[in-house]
Amino acid sequence: MDIEKWRRMISALDYAFQPVVSIHTGLCLGYEALLRSTEKTGFQSIGEFFDAAHADGALFPVELMLREKAIKKFVTIENHQKMKLFFNVDNRALAMPDYGPGKTVQLLEEHGLLSESICFEISERHELDYMGNYESVLDSYRRQAHKTAIDDFGAGYSGLMLLYHSEADFIKIDRFFIAGIETDSKKKLFVGKVINLAHILGIMVIAEGVETEK
Repeated sequence: MDIEKWRRMISALDYAFQPVVSIHTGLCLGYEALLRSTEKTGFQSIGEFFDAAHADGALFPVELMLREKAIKKFVTIENHQKMKLFFNVDNRALAMPDYGPGKTVQLLEEHGLLSESICFEISERHELDYMGNYESVLDSYRRQAHKTAIDDFGAGYSGLMLLYHSEADFIKIDRFFIAGIETDSKKKLFVGKVINLAHILGIMVIAEGVETEK
């Protein structure tokens, strides 16, 4: 593992911030940090970048460096203290042997943010075959007052099992179910059932990829 190599690559990356807006008030609740410019590091996609970090055993330190980069950009936004930073976590980092809790709290404190200012997005796109460890990590996030979200809900491996175990604060419904929903009765049915279940569980729902008024 060559951490300096990864540090140099991360210096070439950037984050685009996608707003998360309330349909009830029209106010911006926060921003999702979207990683950009991985092609500058020699990788054709973000997935390839993280796969290489995982194969090199550097996934967890890479995650921490990326969190710091996103936080530094987030605090430049006006009124950021009233918003949340949604940050994608590669599930595989939770099972790395060098994983350790508490690092993010320190980063947030250094930049004048509270623990609840960050929401970790856990994706279904990598199979969670280490659910025991996964649950302990989520428990650790909750003890530190971080928020959690299930990302890409409905498009991955774990589905309802992940919803059952996670006790997440947010569900982000995958854009597949949102695109064209205004004319697709099956998508309306699926999304409606997910929303009802989430609300019963006290979970806020976020629709990904809303691009039309209706």
